[in-house]
Amino acid sequence: MRIHPTILEALATIRALNFRRLTNAFKLVASYLLSYYSSNTKLKGLPMAFAIEPTNVCNLKCPECPTGSNLLKRPRGMMDMKHFSQILQQIGPKLLYLNLYVQGEPLMHPNFGLMVRQASKFRLYTSTSTNGHYMNSSIADELVQGKLTRLIFSVDGTSQESYGLYRVGGNFNRVKQSIIDVVRAKQRARSLYPIIVMQFIVFHHNEHEIPKIKKLARSLKVDKLEIKTAQLNNFGKMRPPLNARFSRYADSLGQILKTQTHNRCWRQWHSGTVTWDGRFAPCCYDKDAKFSFGNFLTQPLTELWHGKSSLNFKHQIFTDRSQHDICNNCPEGANLF
Repeated sequence: MRIHPTILEALATIRALNFRRLTNAFKLVASYLLSYYSSNTKLKGLPMAFAIEPTNVCNLKCPECPTGSNLLKRPRGMMDMKHFSQILQQIGPKLLYLNLYVQGEPLMHPNFGLMVRQASKFRLYTSTSTNGHYMNSSIADELVQGKLTRLIFSVDGTSQESYGLYRVGGNFNRVKQSIIDVVRAKQRARSLYPIIVMQFIVFHHNEHEIPKIKKLARSLKVDKLEIKTAQLNNFGKMRPPLNARFSRYADSLGQILKTQTHNRCWRQWHSGTVTWDGRFAPCCYDKDAKFSFGNFLTQPLTELWHGKSSLNFKHQIFTDRSQHDICNNCPEGANLF
């Protein structure tokens, strides 16, 4: 019997909850609302969601990605396992959700499976996103046994021709086999996790393939298919889809967001991002960590989270978020939460 992915996600979230984490979440919500409705920026609690970057190295050349386009300004590298453990010890106790991905291909890290196992010891909802080229049956078994909660495969086409237009250098058949490897690993372990998600980013060149990708998702027996709007950058050459339903932009050039944004951002109160070399960035939109609040390798979480740089950045969000260029392509401010 197959269980709906929403139920699986809810069960995994409930498993991660405890009194300490619920209390921390309440503090975050309360301080966010107080900051929004008053003139003072207040921040209580610690992040309940976090993204850790195993590596910012990738094997593909996706044109809308700063890594794939070779435009990422910060150094390339892989997180040291000692540093990963130190960061996890600080954020883990009050954390609910951990995403093991920022830039790059996470499975290129030689100890990625160990990262998953260490994170699972904190009873977290864990997730990652992969292009599938470094997956095999052995790694699939390791991720299943390590209790990864959610595994996203990027599949932006239904043939090598369409897939390769964005996932430059990728092999469509290799990705399909990787999904099969994880499905079989789950069957061998009789496990419901990880929740296998096939992600399809919609561009002009592949929007006609949406019916086909739905059929492919069913044939590969993934748990969930996510149709995602593309984030277009100034350096990219991709075109947004003609169907407005699948575009986050109001114009054909991909420069004006459809949703009206406001001077707010719940993400800044509940989550954080750390790069492979320890830089604490505001969020994943800060690709080069230029707004970094400091470094985990030399500063504790409480100092970084409640420090002057963090509070000043959050205050600016509530006064004029357009001053932060990383916010201009983000629809986060459309909703209060």
